Amino acid sequence: MFLPFLLSACDGANDQDSLQAQHDLTMRSLANMVKVKGGTFEMGDFGPLTDEKLPISLGDDDKVLHEVTLDDFSISKYKVTWKDYDVYLHAKNLSRPDLPPGNEDDGEKLQAPDMPAALNWQQAQDYCHWLGEVSGKKIALPTEAQWEYAARDGGKYVVYATDNGKYEKGRNVPSTEQREEMTWDMFNYPVGKYPPTPLGLYDMAGNGVDWMQDWYAKDYYSHSAKENPTGPENGTEKVLRGYESGGGAEANTTVFRKSNYPTHGNRSWNLPFYNARCVTNN
Repeated sequence: MFLPFLLSACDGANDQDSLQAQHDLTMRSLANMVKVKGGTFEMGDFGPLTDEKLPISLGDDDKVLHEVTLDDFSISKYKVTWKDYDVYLHAKNLSRPDLPPGNEDDGEKLQAPDMPAALNWQQAQDYCHWLGEVSGKKIALPTEAQWEYAARDGGKYVVYATDNGKYEKGRNVPSTEQREEMTWDMFNYPVGKYPPTPLGLYDMAGNGVDWMQDWYAKDYYSHSAKENPTGPENGTEKVLRGYESGGGAEANTTVFRKSNYPTHGNRSWNLPFYNARCVTNN
């Protein structure tokens, strides 16, 4: 297990403190992986299957219900934080992404150790792959199907990825006042502040979006693979899942799909609420 970890020192800083930090990160990350038993579920807006028979999502790209079967996997209970990402940056001799224009004086708050790291898709994927290399595991960003299955507590009819499936401001997601106290209304807040889902996952709702492995296609659900789908073979945007600030509760359901360009063009900064969590494919 530790051979890939030791070899990784050749990629960047190889001082003893860096090696210890990499080791600690690896152990912490693996310990925080939540095992998810695979199974078959109806992916997409399941509203018509419930007693109300009404859609639960505002999206028009999630309405084709389709059966999906997934193998067992493990998913991180937390988003990747700046504490995590800084270890990777040091190991690879890389610098942090810039702060968004106008927020240069807010780095201490926006890039605090327990804040979700603001990443584009490529940075998020590279981090998860590196974590796999140093741990000797097969680690990557989650597929869209894996994320939804986990958010829905194993494919159940769960509307919001909270402790009780409901969106209760001030209790299981922050109120406006709580959010502004932690950062301010439009940005993320420190991980693990509100109750986890029944599977033990934090911040699947209410605290930014997670990058998915999949390319995005509006009609993908019409021809998705039935077993372990990984999205279209190519595209221009990558899928995002979770809550994007300003979207409201309606855009925070477990089935609502979003997308954006994987590198955000040529700019050197990333949207603060675009984050990552990793999966281990068993």
